[in-house]
Amino acid sequence: MSRHHSSSQSLPIEASSTLGEERKSKRALSIQVNSGATDRNELKSAMELIDEIGEDDELFGSAFNSERKRDCGPNGMSDVDQQNNQQCSRRPTRRKSESFATGGPLQKSFRSASPESRTIEPLRSMALPTALCNLISNMIESTNHQSVDDDTYRSMTDVRDDLKMLMDTPNLYLRDIDIIHASNVGLQFEGVGDREGPLCGREVELESLKESYHRSISGEIEVAVICGPSGVGKSKLSREFAKYVTTRSGHGGGCVFLSGSFDKVQQAQPFQVISCAFDKYCVWLSSRDQITVEKISSALSADLKDDVTSLAALMPNIARILGIDLDNEKKSDKKDESAVDPQKRLRYLFCQFVEVVSRCHEEPLILFLDNCQWIDAASVALLNQILVMSDVSVKSRRFFFYCCCRDDEMNESHPWSLMLSSITDFGIKTTKILLASMGEDTVNEMVSTILSLLPRLTRPLSSIIHQKTKGSPFFIKQLMVELNKRRMLYPSLTRRRWIWECDKIRDFEVPENVDLFINKSFNQLPSEVLSALCMLSCFGSSVDIHLVEKLETEMRESLIEQLDAAVSANILGKGNGKFYFLHDKLQEVAYTAINSKVRCLDHFRYGLSLGDVATREKNDKLLIAAVEQINLGGPEAVSDGEQGVKVAQMNLNAGKNAMKTSDLVSAYTFFDNGISYLRKGHWDYHYDMTLELFNLAAKCAFTIGEYGSLKILTGQIIRYARCFEDKCQAISISATLLSWSTNVPEAIKVLMNTLKSLGEEFPATITSSFVQGYLKSTRAKLAGLSDTSLLSYPLMVDSSKIMAMELLVKLHENLTFSGDTTSLPAIPLKMIQMSLKHGMTSLSPIGFAQYGNYLALVREEFEDGYRYAKFALSLMKQIPSRAHDGGVIYYSTHTKLAIEPMQSAVESYLDAYKAAMKSGATKYAIASCYLYDSFRFWLGKRLDVVVESMNTTLKHMKYHKNMLTRSLLLPTCRVALRLMGHNNMDVVFDKNCEEEDVTGKITSVSDVASFAKLYESLLFREFDKAKKYVEMMFETQSLSGFNMSAPMFHRIL
Repeated sequence: MSRHHSSSQSLPIEASSTLGEERKSKRALSIQVNSGATDRNELKSAMELIDEIGEDDELFGSAFNSERKRDCGPNGMSDVDQQNNQQCSRRPTRRKSESFATGGPLQKSFRSASPESRTIEPLRSMALPTALCNLISNMIESTNHQSVDDDTYRSMTDVRDDLKMLMDTPNLYLRDIDIIHASNVGLQFEGVGDREGPLCGREVELESLKESYHRSISGEIEVAVICGPSGVGKSKLSREFAKYVTTRSGHGGGCVFLSGSFDKVQQAQPFQVISCAFDKYCVWLSSRDQITVEKISSALSADLKDDVTSLAALMPNIARILGIDLDNEKKSDKKDESAVDPQKRLRYLFCQFVEVVSRCHEEPLILFLDNCQWIDAASVALLNQILVMSDVSVKSRRFFFYCCCRDDEMNESHPWSLMLSSITDFGIKTTKILLASMGEDTVNEMVSTILSLLPRLTRPLSSIIHQKTKGSPFFIKQLMVELNKRRMLYPSLTRRRWIWECDKIRDFEVPENVDLFINKSFNQLPSEVLSALCMLSCFGSSVDIHLVEKLETEMRESLIEQLDAAVSANILGKGNGKFYFLHDKLQEVAYTAINSKVRCLDHFRYGLSLGDVATREKNDKLLIAAVEQINLGGPEAVSDGEQGVKVAQMNLNAGKNAMKTSDLVSAYTFFDNGISYLRKGHWDYHYDMTLELFNLAAKCAFTIGEYGSLKILTGQIIRYARCFEDKCQAISISATLLSWSTNVPEAIKVLMNTLKSLGEEFPATITSSFVQGYLKSTRAKLAGLSDTSLLSYPLMVDSSKIMAMELLVKLHENLTFSGDTTSLPAIPLKMIQMSLKHGMTSLSPIGFAQYGNYLALVREEFEDGYRYAKFALSLMKQIPSRAHDGGVIYYSTHTKLAIEPMQSAVESYLDAYKAAMKSGATKYAIASCYLYDSFRFWLGKRLDVVVESMNTTLKHMKYHKNMLTRSLLLPTCRVALRLMGHNNMDVVFDKNCEEEDVTGKITSVSDVASFAKLYESLLFREFDKAKKYVEMMFETQSLSGFNMSAPMFHRIL
């Protein structure tokens, strides 16, 4: 490069002498220029040409000389000139290219023209890129006394900057735009080849996101959240990061990248966004090499066994990985997939699936979710469990999660905000990346990128745009599209680039609010197009084309043609079988443009039309979409009572379909909406449908924790149900709520009264003599019955007896909490006698397992107890339902520990944990983990291994809010740590490990906690503390096994 190019000063360009121009032009044109495709060699030749033009002082006349007179040294030369002279003396002499010797066409054209009339047309004719031709033209204009405009060079610094831009981003600035295409279609941002320009002004934020990712895959637990208002560029930043992580395979990187976006309108299926992302992964995986597919298939079958097919309701394409036919599986599989808590079951299975995928891939698994300000509570719970409770494979950072959200639309009570706050308690770091509006320089960079023009040229335009849009990237694009429509910004055929009219743009009135600006633009559309847009907005940011086609046929309105017109207007996109808004803000403005009352009627009308199609085609998925629209319309849109009943029935059917996929959140919403459509007197005129709606709504509300609504629902059922059997479920739920509120005595009373009404009465006070008599009669009924004959018993079909069995299990739990060990044996004895008389249920194995506990652990009849514990496991496998497997294994393991070697028998608690989690029975899962860790400690297992397992268990207890059981394990944890030489639990375990004071809350729990603390005190010879705990145990006067030893310890101390 020339000495001027190395100068840091800004050197103005003025006219040079004619002689100098002629001489310099001759030299410049001797540089060889390649015609054809643009490449870096061509650019280098062009730079040499520019270097030659700017090398001679005579070309720029007195302008350069005046610059040099500033800051001259003692020898009359500036420091910069001295340095440049030294560089020039070392530079080798260039040789002119022989191909452009005397007589070449380019030289002839310049020689024959006067300096003032020289043009760059010869360069254009050689297919040199327009940007280079314009650059040379601007320099010639700058030296020929021609008019000075925004394109004119004023300094060599500007020339250097432009050349550097051309070198750094030739694909952007050296690419000639298709002027004909631009003139026909206008300014578009999903243009030729779906080209998307580089990220503008977000380099720091992108680097923060990359650093968060690398920390995460290096062993730290971290979540990245991109925050900012609508239209600020969050999605663009996320896409740029996705491009980075998915194209790093050549640098030892690469990843499995999954993504999804939440929708403000489409929220009736909570798991849909996440499950669809993983379903697409299944499609992608099935097309990979079979080794990876078989590896994941084997791991899924080993970890989840038959339960893996339960995920097919959310991810149908999982069948591609497993190599099964789901239709045949559904026909042949008679397994009852009922669960204690379907939502927890589904979350557990999903987490297991994520762990398997993470474990089997060498690349990290990355999940990105957009628009998390619209996330539903069920998806929050699923993400929370994936992040917090995932196994070692995920915690070794094979999984990274990041998201975008509008933080200005969320408060501290928003489910997403609460989750981000809660995960910090589990050691998960959250990196928030805040995006604000762009500054003027960044706006210029963006405009330059959009128009493929050098930033120097677009600066006047971008300054006006920044002033009008306040630097909102989305607003900038919308404004530029509008300017193009109004011919204030347009492609020039003569200049072969975009040009604009600054004065008109400056005077163009633009609303400060982008919503008003878009609304104003929408009003200029044909009414039919706007109507179709508003229809589309009622379904969310994207809609399946086949759904629009069905709606078009049913309503007999032109929709597809009008939506295609919106695609041409750069409002919608069309691809992958969907119409979609190019930005969420466009959908929001179209949706809010409809009058609220009209919008309700439209939703209702669309829903009824689709509902008729769904009924004819027996399409459950379409039915759910139809009912979603109906419920957005609401009861106010119902025209008469008959229509209200029809809509209530549709909600009932949709809720049942949602329950089949374990989506109890959606099911509850459907049932609750169905109830709202019922008119006065519905208990009289539509009793069966009303009872089913209320019962199912209560069941879902109980599971998902809608306790306020639950009390109202159960109260209505108990008041209006026509018979006691119809009230049983509501009464059972009420008893459970009482026990959860620690009002155990009242819960026991309700359960006893309900059992009495069902014909399964107990005496007011259960005594030891009653238990002994009941035991004798039970043994008599079992006498002579082999295991084989018992296994051949039919299933129970009497609904009132099935309900009684469920109440007996709840009664056993409450009696355990109360510490009433005298009454406890009567419960399994009653369950066995009912099973022998009325048939077996999924709860019968629990009765036999508890019976085995009583015989072996209380009466020390080990052989009989062991027999019925093993029989319970055999019966469990024969019963179709898997809902109570965790409880059966849990109770059977108690007995096995007394018979089998404890070192092997204790492992069965892990089986109990897995089975319980697969059915959503977290109480049995947590209890199994507690006993597993405690027994392994007593058995003398390696302390470091035991402590690590305890840490995981404590996390489970904290996550599931089982703080009482957590308080039982903490003393044993403390003992293990003290034996390892640690006195501070925070060194190993999570912080905030304070124990909850369980004194006086639940007798049995208080006994266990006191005994654990007593053992710790005795082990470390802290006798004053030991005496305190013995007195506490002695004062409770409980008959539990722990307190029976209290008098002995009291005398010793």
